[in-house]
Amino acid sequence: MDLRRPLFDNWGIKLLSLCLSLTLWFYVTSKGKTELTLTIPLELRNVPRNMAVVGDVAGSLEVRLQGQERLLRDISIGKKVAGIADLSMTKVGENAVRISPDDIRRPAGVTVTYLSPSEIKVKLDPLVRRTYRLRPVLHGALAGGYRVVKTSVTPSRITVEGPAGVMKMMEVLRTMPIDIQDARESLTLEPRIDYQGKQVKIVEKNISVRIIVERTQR
Repeated sequence: MDLRRPLFDNWGIKLLSLCLSLTLWFYVTSKGKTELTLTIPLELRNVPRNMAVVGDVAGSLEVRLQGQERLLRDISIGKKVAGIADLSMTKVGENAVRISPDDIRRPAGVTVTYLSPSEIKVKLDPLVRRTYRLRPVLHGALAGGYRVVKTSVTPSRITVEGPAGVMKMMEVLRTMPIDIQDARESLTLEPRIDYQGKQVKIVEKNISVRIIVERTQR
C-alpha cells in the first residue's frame, strides 16, 4: 500500500482548504485592530553612579500604537504606556541615547509602529560635594523692646552635593526667610534651605537654627 496516496489524494481541495484556513486566521487576528497616537512620559533609568543629569532633556515621546481596540481603549483611559531611556552606558559630557520600540513599556499584544524622537541628548556631570556655612535669613521685626543677640546653626558646616558645574556657581548657602515678626523669646527651628533653583541636595540631617532674643536694656 502506497502511504503517500492519502496525502496527495484530492490535493487541490486540501490546498484550497489550507488557503481558506489561513485567510480566516488572518481575518480573525486582524479584526478589531486599530491605531492610537499618544504623548507618553519618558523616564530616565540607570543613571551611572556619582553622576547627575544636567540641562534640558526631553520628558515625553510621541508614539503610535497598534492593537485590539479594547486594549487601546484601556490604554487611552489608564495611560499604561511609558518610554524608558537606559543611561547605563552613558558617560560624563554629552550623550546621544537611542530609543527603540523595545524601550516602550506597554501591555502585551500592543505594538509600536512609530515613535518620536528616536534619539535624545543627555548631558551628565560628575557629582561633587562642598561644605558651606549656612546663613540664616531673618524676616520681620521683633516685638518692641527686644533684639536678636546671636544666631547659630547646628552643624556649623553643611555639606551640599550636586553636579560639578552647578556647584561651581553656588557661592553661598542661605535659609529661606525665617519669620521673627513680634517674637519675644529665643527660637530654635529646622530651617528650609534656599537651593536657589539649583539641582543640589543637603547631605546632613537634623539641621537647626538657634536665634537668641533678649530684651533691650532700658
